[in-house]
Amino acid sequence: MIKTKAIVISSLKYQETSLIVKCYTQETGVQSYLLKGILKNNKNGLKSAYFQPLMQLDMIASCRKKGALEYIKEVKINYHYQRMYVDMVKNAVAFFLSEISYAILTEEYKDEQLFAFFEKYLQWYDNSAFSANFHLKFLIDLTQFLGFFPDMLSSRNHYFDVEEGIFVQEQNGHYLLDKVNTEIFKAFIFRELNEIDTIYLHREQRNKLLEAILKYYQWHLPNFHIPKSWEILRTIFN
Repeated sequence: MIKTKAIVISSLKYQETSLIVKCYTQETGVQSYLLKGILKNNKNGLKSAYFQPLMQLDMIASCRKKGALEYIKEVKINYHYQRMYVDMVKNAVAFFLSEISYAILTEEYKDEQLFAFFEKYLQWYDNSAFSANFHLKFLIDLTQFLGFFPDMLSSRNHYFDVEEGIFVQEQNGHYLLDKVNTEIFKAFIFRELNEIDTIYLHREQRNKLLEAILKYYQWHLPNFHIPKSWEILRTIFN
């Protein structure tokens, strides 16, 4: 058994009364758990409400490291979201980010810095009054931990080359952000989390930048698929 913090990535109904839950844990990375009978009763204090997307938990769980489904002995909420699940927009963003997390978090290894990133950013978003730019900042900053953060040594150039992850001075036949959107992209990199709402974007710019960032992920992460929920965000932020 191990005691660990965990962030819920996904929850899938199994048979009639059980759930299979995938979590990103602080101590052992990605783990999947079989919660038998949780939809029928709350034995051992386990409640299905604890396993909503991106819920932050404290758990005592098995850790056999044999690729089998683990089980959770005890669980409690580590951080109580105040707005994430009651605000329609925040809830949609949370669902989108949980789908992104499902696609990129696949390894069973410990990464305390990445875990701390998720904790910090999700708690900030929950506490913020409103931010239409949060998901863009989240996705850009997340690349620091995934190995393809943009090369800032070339940041004085006018176009961002999505395929190479560098800034270039002129058209080169690759998928590039235009000059205006490249400057917006740079603004998200250079500004702190609490400054992102000073970046003014109209609907077309926000949607185009989100599409470019997702294509950036596709270019640099094998087997990455753009979540269908991104279309929901396009509609919400209209």
